[in-house]
Amino acid sequence: MSLLLCRMEPVAHPFEVPELGVRLYSSQELCYVIYENPLLVMDDFVDERLIQFIRQDLNMEFLAGKLENWKKSGENPDNLLLLILSECQYYTGAEVSRYRQTLIQLRKKHPAQLEKDRADYFFEKKQYRRAISHYEKLLDRKRDNVVDDRFLGRVWCCLGACQARMFQFEKAYKAYDRAGFYDSKNPEILERIYSLKALYPQLPLNERYQTLFKTRDVKPWEEKIEEAKKKGQESPGVKEINALFMKDPEKRLEGAARLVKQWKQEYRSMM
Repeated sequence: MSLLLCRMEPVAHPFEVPELGVRLYSSQELCYVIYENPLLVMDDFVDERLIQFIRQDLNMEFLAGKLENWKKSGENPDNLLLLILSECQYYTGAEVSRYRQTLIQLRKKHPAQLEKDRADYFFEKKQYRRAISHYEKLLDRKRDNVVDDRFLGRVWCCLGACQARMFQFEKAYKAYDRAGFYDSKNPEILERIYSLKALYPQLPLNERYQTLFKTRDVKPWEEKIEEAKKKGQESPGVKEINALFMKDPEKRLEGAARLVKQWKQEYRSMM
């Protein structure tokens, strides 16, 4: 996150937003997070922890008190966000109005579609465990004109993508298999299962898929897999590993420890 700050505030205890992996040190940063991440902040973002940060660290007693009173009165949570944006004066009145319209449009969506949008948001942020939690909630919803077979197929497909990103290949395969049950006409599902098998050869597949693979032209899929492998070899992480082996043993161990620590932090953020 990058900001041009207009005023500095003596924040002793920064406000952590674990979903974004950032700490907030100013009211401008707080407003930026709210404005750019409506799906993250729409419901439970304004809580006691945030109000305490506003009161004690941002020294905005009036705003904190007003937020507390509005929460106690059962005020629309969207109005709490708009109040913060207005009081901090980081965005113009026109920008706040546009944000209001964004919230209104999101609230007009079917609850299941809004929940899926939230899950997709966390997936894009690589918060896979949180995304999985939202996707799984959708599977328990009653069917209607939105929650139909095609919708459930997409949800299962997204679940599989999350689990594949977390290297849980067998769970990913089962999710894609369920996706195919609900949405058998989706051509991407078979391709994803094929890619899983290519990345994890010991993955046990139903014989039905082995037969289907023989009837398809898998060359385009193979080309995508090879391209992905090539990109992986050219990724900064792989290049950093290769560079480590060129160093003397002492520096190599030091660099490896640092790299492992970084990967652990990134993996924790996914959870």
